[in-house]
Amino acid sequence: MQIVRLLVVYKKSYYELYGYEDRKRRDRAAQQRYTSIIQTMERSHEENQQTLTMVCQVLDAARIPYDCIYRGELEPISGYDLILSVGGDGTLLEVSRYAGDTPVLGVNSDPTRSTAFFCAADRDTIGQRFGDLLNDALKLTRLTRLQLTINDQPLPFYALNDLLIAHFNPAAMAVYDLTIGDENERQKSSGIWLSTAAGSTAGIRAAGGRVLPLHSRKRQYLVREPYAGNGQRYRLLKGMVPPGAAIEVTSRMRRGRVFIDGPHLRYALGLGDKLSVALAPTPLRLYGLDPNRQNRF
Repeated sequence: MQIVRLLVVYKKSYYELYGYEDRKRRDRAAQQRYTSIIQTMERSHEENQQTLTMVCQVLDAARIPYDCIYRGELEPISGYDLILSVGGDGTLLEVSRYAGDTPVLGVNSDPTRSTAFFCAADRDTIGQRFGDLLNDALKLTRLTRLQLTINDQPLPFYALNDLLIAHFNPAAMAVYDLTIGDENERQKSSGIWLSTAAGSTAGIRAAGGRVLPLHSRKRQYLVREPYAGNGQRYRLLKGMVPPGAAIEVTSRMRRGRVFIDGPHLRYALGLGDKLSVALAPTPLRLYGLDPNRQNRF
């Protein structure tokens, strides 16, 4: 692979974001209570910094020009031949929102503490993996993403992992009409998981879903804690949806939400708002992912 320009996207550790300020703020008694937590955060911060330093050393040795950006400052990415995502799955999910068709290599910055299903390298292996990539010896996997539309307006971000449709308050009941293909049903529950194959080993699996092969273009849905009052029984509780079939959720809530790939990116769903979920036209191009990998925990 020929690389003219490369982008490094990195995370900030919890210690960098919160630890310093906590130490300034807390009195002696509070510091003693939080000592073990702060020490763990410090160790993770050191791991992150050392990994980022190693990544930069590998790129410098290869004489490849690169830019570095904190993931919280990301904007749509263009003009790069490759993105190195340095963090864990959370960082890579952020990168996926902006990557478009630019390929990505994930680098786990803290293997002891970080969940990094999508990462093919770490501090010890980045040199070898990057060399393999330059020599076209690293496999490229295309991961299906989801295109979301609310009331016929496409959202600007694709989902790589999953969606959670629920009430904005996790203690409140979600009420909605669910359409899968030609079937429609009004439901009450604590929400609905929708996932790609790549996301099938995450939240939806913990809720009772199935793990799909990474190359699958099927979407999977699962209703969380369906309300069974008054003898209510539902047909559409979980299942696989082929690429061409419709998935729609019409909100019967004033304050519904759709959460995209975790808690940070979310959109409001008010009364009568319709969410449509289709396959995105552009998959995520990810280097080094083992297609036979089935477990991210």
